[in-house]
Amino acid sequence: MFQWILKKVMGSCVSQVEAKTRLTAEEIEAVKESWKRAKHAQIGRKILGTLLEKRPQFAQMYGISEEEVMDGRMVSNTMFQLQACRIQNFLDTTVSSLGLCPTASVFAMAKRIGQIHYYKGVNFGSDSYTVFKKVTADEIIDVAEKTQHLIEKDGGNNEFLDQAIMTPYDTNNCNIRLGWNKLMNEIVREMKEGFVQEARAHNKDDCDE
Repeated sequence: MFQWILKKVMGSCVSQVEAKTRLTAEEIEAVKESWKRAKHAQIGRKILGTLLEKRPQFAQMYGISEEEVMDGRMVSNTMFQLQACRIQNFLDTTVSSLGLCPTASVFAMAKRIGQIHYYKGVNFGSDSYTVFKKVTADEIIDVAEKTQHLIEKDGGNNEFLDQAIMTPYDTNNCNIRLGWNKLMNEIVREMKEGFVQEARAHNKDDCDE
């Protein structure tokens, strides 16, 4: 009886958590709209650049010297460009899948990244995951805001900016922020889960030997 009650309570808790983190249709649309604007502005480089400025010690993980980060030479580093491209491609795949694929499938790649981090010895720590989450959301939102201001200034006639969906930013601001915060929360959670799962499996194998 106790186990049945516990299962019901835990199931209810999970459902409540999922309800809070699941993106609404309006938030998905807002995330996709802002991403269309951001990805044309080399957002991967902006995210990685800001992340390394806030956490210079991560530079060595990507084959970049801290000196290159400090004096701004990192943008010409081949490894910086490669990693920035990987970040942007990952986000592009994730955002493109929202609303079209099952939630588990959308975030499976994030979990896989966490597993790869374990085998590469990359352990960010909770505070660094928080920085990654905030930097990513803030940089994308910043580009979306600036782009919308240009759209309004230009009267919506700029050929490059016409690639974005022209929804008034002021009416969409809340959905963009909520959407990206929810999305990044899920991505980081799955990355952590992937890392922890591999660590537990590895430790279990060591104990069995």
